[in-house]
Amino acid sequence: MKKAFFGLVALALVTVFASCTSMGFVSDAGSFPADSSTYEVLGRVSIKTSATKSGYSKLYEAAKAQYPDTDDVVNVKIDKKTTVFLIFVFHSYEMSGIAINYK
Repeated sequence: MKKAFFGLVALALVTVFASCTSMGFVSDAGSFPADSSTYEVLGRVSIKTSATKSGYSKLYEAAKAQYPDTDDVVNVKIDKKTTVFLIFVFHSYEMSGIAINYK
């Protein structure tokens, strides 16, 4: 009887303290400038940030830190990660893009 009770309590605790995480697509600005002879691709830039500290300017700052000659970030993609723990919901964003330098 005690084993069944402790098993039930353990199952209840696991259910209560379990969390769930999901990824969702937010935005895709997937375009490059039309004339490819006017720019040079420097490389991909990615950042992970909170909902309150996200935006193009943060991605651009990360691109400037990684590639000092960056003039723009194109082909920007944004994914939202949602984590649910009990009744609390946490959001974070993963942003990525291509850093380019205009000639």
